[in-house]
Amino acid sequence: MADLMPPALSRAIRIAHAHPSVRAARVVEDAASGAILLDLDIEQQLPSAWRAAGESPSGVRAIETARIVLPLEYPTRSPRTFLRDDFDRRHPHLLPVPSNQPPQPCVVNGFPSELIQARGFEGYLDQLVDWLDKAAMLELNSERHGWEPVRRDHLDDELIVESKRLREMCNGTGDCSVVSTDFIKIELDDGQHLIRIALNLEEHVEPAAAACSQKKVDDHVSRGRSIALVVGAPDTEGGPTVIDTTVPESVSSVEDLLDRAGHYGCRDAIKSKLNYIGLLVAQGTIAPTPLLVVFLVRRPFRITGSDSPIEICSYVLDLKPGEGLLHQDGEVRLCGLREEISTSLLMRASGDAATAPQRPWMLLGCGSVGSKIAVHLARRGLGPSKVIDRALMSPHNYARHGLMPEPRARGGLITFKTDALAHALLGFQSTIGVEREDVVSLVATDAGREELGDAELLLNTTGSSVVRESLVSQQWENRPIFGEAHLLGAGAVAYAAFEGAGGNPSLSDLAAESYRLIAGDPVIRGQVFGAKAEAVEIGQGCGTLTFPMPDSRLSTFAAGISEVVTRRLRDNEHTPPTGQIHVGQMLPDGLSQSWRSVEVDPWIVVDLGGRHVRVSARVDAMIRQAIAARPGVETGGVIVGRYLQMSETFQVVDLIEAPPDSIFTATRFTLGTEGLRPAIARLTREAGGSLYVLGTWHNHLEPSGPSLLDAATAAHLALRQFYPVLMLIAHAEGYSGLITEVRGLSDGATPPMPPREQP
Repeated sequence: MADLMPPALSRAIRIAHAHPSVRAARVVEDAASGAILLDLDIEQQLPSAWRAAGESPSGVRAIETARIVLPLEYPTRSPRTFLRDDFDRRHPHLLPVPSNQPPQPCVVNGFPSELIQARGFEGYLDQLVDWLDKAAMLELNSERHGWEPVRRDHLDDELIVESKRLREMCNGTGDCSVVSTDFIKIELDDGQHLIRIALNLEEHVEPAAAACSQKKVDDHVSRGRSIALVVGAPDTEGGPTVIDTTVPESVSSVEDLLDRAGHYGCRDAIKSKLNYIGLLVAQGTIAPTPLLVVFLVRRPFRITGSDSPIEICSYVLDLKPGEGLLHQDGEVRLCGLREEISTSLLMRASGDAATAPQRPWMLLGCGSVGSKIAVHLARRGLGPSKVIDRALMSPHNYARHGLMPEPRARGGLITFKTDALAHALLGFQSTIGVEREDVVSLVATDAGREELGDAELLLNTTGSSVVRESLVSQQWENRPIFGEAHLLGAGAVAYAAFEGAGGNPSLSDLAAESYRLIAGDPVIRGQVFGAKAEAVEIGQGCGTLTFPMPDSRLSTFAAGISEVVTRRLRDNEHTPPTGQIHVGQMLPDGLSQSWRSVEVDPWIVVDLGGRHVRVSARVDAMIRQAIAARPGVETGGVIVGRYLQMSETFQVVDLIEAPPDSIFTATRFTLGTEGLRPAIARLTREAGGSLYVLGTWHNHLEPSGPSLLDAATAAHLALRQFYPVLMLIAHAEGYSGLITEVRGLSDGATPPMPPREQP
């Protein structure tokens, strides 16, 4: 026989003979099926007292004989293992087989053939030996690994429910609750059918008034309403009833179902309800529809894959007209549990802790970037509480949008972006607000700002500098923290930023700081400030241009930004004191990305007669360092940044050092000119015009305001530009300064225009 045996089978037999736990191996050929039967005497590592008795208290013998059936197609097809006929079937991790067949251990969670491919036949034998050892020590279910649910190798139907809420119905009263269900019945090609049932836990009903119904949708599908019975064992004087034994799944009839209810301690409660429903069906009071029965079984410790000790065992009685149920006659189908979409399910599926913070946030801008971020976060149980946008969906939006067009709607779906996105997100969360008003107008009113103040984070994805400045320039009573996310350089660079505590640094401050960072990176500045994005016509007239970029490019960046936003919402219970800038760059291979994250300390705010100067902490440190380097004299230089016309605010993000021909004395600082013009030109070129010279700075040895000379110098500089000139004065107690602006031109000269502002 060995000569005719396939090599894989003979190899398995040799491995079995050599296994250290196998005391004897016998080979029998099954002539009927052609399979090889391998009987193994497997020694258990029992304690000495048990070994003397010949078996453990759990009934596992010191030498157990197991029969392994090796099909001729082995190892493509899996082997099966059978224990002796009288092996105690109350052990967990037994396969659900008929009682007239020997018990079969669940050796591996999956297909044994996959295990054998990975670890060979010796790996399969190791698992079998380990199973028997754990059965002997009653460790197949352990508190460390969890209680294994009753094994079901096939399922007829599916229950859709949020298991956490269902388990909460196990209250120890022993009452059988009746709740409504919605179901769909699908006729399969093989003549069988599948019933999918959604449990409505909040709808408790009286069976006689349940309005059960079933209606054909098409030749293969029916929909309807029915009821479910949910029951658990009542508490005893010692506390909750715990079922610490398991039995294989063998329920296939109403009688079996009642026997199982007896094992779970709730036979009387379920029997009375079944009899009542059977009477209503026999009388024609309710239509015979699929009846769901759910046992809530308390185990000694948590169920594997769950944090609850309540096991959910569900069955379906596909009721028929007549008195069958009254006589305990009828088929019972096995019903598997499928989690309903819920925040907890999405969090678990995403690998997030169920206790992770749930900080409310709002999305401003429902375009391509915003919609993808919203969908990514919704899939993690972190969808926005409100979406804000005033624009309609346009056909070209679907090239990169997070939503899909309606198949039979010309042009996709003509609706507001907010409505379309909110409708899609409702599949992930219970509620979501919609706001279609122009956000600039919205934040200009107290009522509008109050409406947006309900969130801890307001994420702006519009890419609009006007929107950004409108947000940060308003006085908010209940101000959320603002975040920003968009793409730069025609999709070559991703940008995300989050304000610090109290809005300092603000989104606007972070934008200015990001321009400085981008200008310092030759590659990124070439992409952002030198991008020659070619417009694509998507219609006729104004506002019908977009930039060419594939959805895959935008999606990869949107995924990265979504991770950044998630960390902000999940990892920080409180807003960090610093601002954050994240810049992502697509590398030359078109696949890889490089991300840089920078923490930005709060800025110093100087009030100069109602106008504000915001000085970055980095620049403040540079100024203090320059002053310390020249003790006893005044020093200074050129200040670089932006001037915001909407809020009449200066932002100082960098300095140009004083030229070498500058004069430093105890009473006066005179800015030199040597090399200054090329330095300014280089600054403007590298920053793409996003940053520019604002004026000058110098220090006073004693705290004081601007001198007459300072005023004269500022007035002279103001004649050279349209926007105001800033003269910043540093002293030991902080800053003072002077802002000068020419209101008109007397000599007909035209000062240079301010550089363009980047979005």
